[in-house]
Amino acid sequence: MLGAINTAPMSTASMSMAPRAVPHSFMLRAKFSRWAAVHWSAGILLVSSRWRRSLAPIHLSRSRTGLVASRAHSSKPVGLHFFSDSNFKPLRDQFVNSVVDKDIKLNETIVEDLNVIKQRTAGGVPVYQFKTKLLMDALEDAESEEVMLISDVDIQFLGEVMPFVQQGIAGRDMCFQREFTKLGVNIGFVAIRRTPAAIDFWHHVWKELPSGRARPIVNNLLYTNKVPNLRWGCFPPEIWASSQAFDGLTIPKEIALHHANWIIRDYSGDGGADASNPTAKLQQLSELRRAVQEESDIKQEEIAQRIREDPVCCLAKVYTKDTNCEGYKGEYSKTLIHVR
Repeated sequence: MLGAINTAPMSTASMSMAPRAVPHSFMLRAKFSRWAAVHWSAGILLVSSRWRRSLAPIHLSRSRTGLVASRAHSSKPVGLHFFSDSNFKPLRDQFVNSVVDKDIKLNETIVEDLNVIKQRTAGGVPVYQFKTKLLMDALEDAESEEVMLISDVDIQFLGEVMPFVQQGIAGRDMCFQREFTKLGVNIGFVAIRRTPAAIDFWHHVWKELPSGRARPIVNNLLYTNKVPNLRWGCFPPEIWASSQAFDGLTIPKEIALHHANWIIRDYSGDGGADASNPTAKLQQLSELRRAVQEESDIKQEEIAQRIREDPVCCLAKVYTKDTNCEGYKGEYSKTLIHVR
């Protein structure tokens, strides 16, 4: 077992949250190739194409992130792997258009149909399997010790994230977004170093996927130390998931990333519970961006408060392991432990 890992939140300098222009120009480097059909136990997903994009240098008038990187930026961009299908194109477009860091190369996989299970908020086993296989393939293709990112597309960048990535992955195999401020990890945005321990971990995840959901499997593997040599930690709340509103005081002042993983759905309306309908996520992403650009603490707190008051599930039910909590039933049934 390796020594203890320092996972104290990274400090950020106090800076104003001035509005910034969203980058809109990319240098597209072709790597367009047909993928063969990928066979899953849940069905067949036809992958239509894979695009590799790298960002052209982006000139920012101002950076809101006060964090200073622990080392100089590498001359080699860090690959950010993500995927989507036609249902998620609006989310995909806002995700790509929001990227700020010039040291990120976008590696995109476009799928004809992810076979989303509409009643499952994250799309169910087909999506979990596809994402895990994509991640494992990217790790196999990477060089030893190379760092990569994998991300969902219901995410927007509100500032530079590479300083957080560089500090978060330093001396570690993986660094995860937090699910809540003090509990659990979320796999919506992950930094991974190509090491034997990281590869071994995701092989464990793959083997257990047919029996459950990716997020609880990942949490249980981490907290029960199934891969004992794995060095891991969590990003600070500035790499924010909306589920953190449940136990966080408010949205971080220096928020650099927003993951709309917890949304308020209108289950009474048509398609309100449909996981393939991105409308609610797009609304939250747009609303928070406006609140940040306007430097409106009141509007940001209103967004967080609505999430905390969501009647579908509440943080208290998670902490007390209330079996009536549909949103996170059994998620932390094996262990209830604070994030590192």
